[in-house]
Amino acid sequence: MSIGGLNGMDGGASVNFSAEPAAPHSLARSSSTSPATQVRPFGDVEAAVAAIEALDRDLRKFELAVADSLQDYLGLQMAQITDSALARGWEPISFVQRDGFRVYRYKAMR
Repeated sequence: MSIGGLNGMDGGASVNFSAEPAAPHSLARSSSTSPATQVRPFGDVEAAVAAIEALDRDLRKFELAVADSLQDYLGLQMAQITDSALARGWEPISFVQRDGFRVYRYKAMR
């Protein structure tokens, strides 16, 4: 079962749930790659929450890219994002630190 990607964009969200699993190195590419393979992390809590709320509840797994600027010292901004995922039935399972952002992985709760 593949994990889809959820990237931020100005004015909305782009969701890519391809049938092919993403290669581990493809989560973050340099700016010289095509826009379709670039990770654009969310830099706004409200946009990340709106993107999560727009997901199909039947989705089993997804990834959410979040800018380091949302990593406040108390964790309040990530708490808001994670709370929206928990409310819709997904729990965080891990994250990977990239240059300037983190990719959080969520899966459906049992």
